[in-house]
Amino acid sequence: MIFYKFQILIFFSVFFLLNCSFFEKGNLYIENNNFSGQKIYITPLDDKYKLTKDFNKDWTKLYSDKSRPYHRLQNKSYTIIGTYEHSDKIFVIIQDKKGDSYKKKIESNDKINFPSYFLFEKTLTKAENMIGDTIWLNNTYDPQNFYTYSEHSFPRFETVKVIKVFNFQNTNKDFPLWLEVESSSGDIAYVRFNGEEGRIGFPDHYFTRDPMPRIWGKEVLDNILNQKIELGMSERQIRVSIGNPIEVNITSSRHGVGKQLVYNKKNGNKIYYQFEYGKLIYIND
Repeated sequence: MIFYKFQILIFFSVFFLLNCSFFEKGNLYIENNNFSGQKIYITPLDDKYKLTKDFNKDWTKLYSDKSRPYHRLQNKSYTIIGTYEHSDKIFVIIQDKKGDSYKKKIESNDKINFPSYFLFEKTLTKAENMIGDTIWLNNTYDPQNFYTYSEHSFPRFETVKVIKVFNFQNTNKDFPLWLEVESSSGDIAYVRFNGEEGRIGFPDHYFTRDPMPRIWGKEVLDNILNQKIELGMSERQIRVSIGNPIEVNITSSRHGVGKQLVYNKKNGNKIYYQFEYGKLIYIND
């Protein structure tokens, strides 16, 4: 009986040492990926958004499973080191300026699901380069992506000037980066940074070129304002009117190569807009 207990003790001791030794410095094989070497910031979170999950459990120190409180990570710069695998789990590794490293479990090494509060330095630079530019606002009734403390109405397609950028996240997707903008009357508002315009599945929060050029004619402009789609409209006109599609398909027919934009309808079904030679020729709903 004593010998049996001794065997059990030896087994668990070896098991514990083997598992703990994995986290000893020098034992990890960290693999580079497409993001290795890129600088990122962990941004502040909206108070309501903080309640949606326990963000304090997202990150742990590299050589232990001790969680790092979120407030200790935010507003600092990090470098993405790479990824490593252990016990059928995959982790992404980041490192701060002091050389301290942290890990977070991810779904796949092929497509890393970075958290929405990750702000890449290159994205921040793009936004900062917009300071002083004029943009045209889009959906100003979307509180997730636009807000103001001003009594000014900020109508759709109003032109405003970018005066500042700041990082902040309040949702599970899209950039954690905002533009502070000023109207011609001096009123201030805040709109989420777009990144590239026309992203599939994401709205354009603003446009960097006139979305309503007079050359399109009054009838087309009225249709856009009323979100009404007519045959003969261009892809740009439809995207300005009702937003970006959830899917884009390249199609072939006897007339040549065409394009199909796919949108969700309010009832959950899909609607398809078929283009040839840059013009809408068919609507299938």
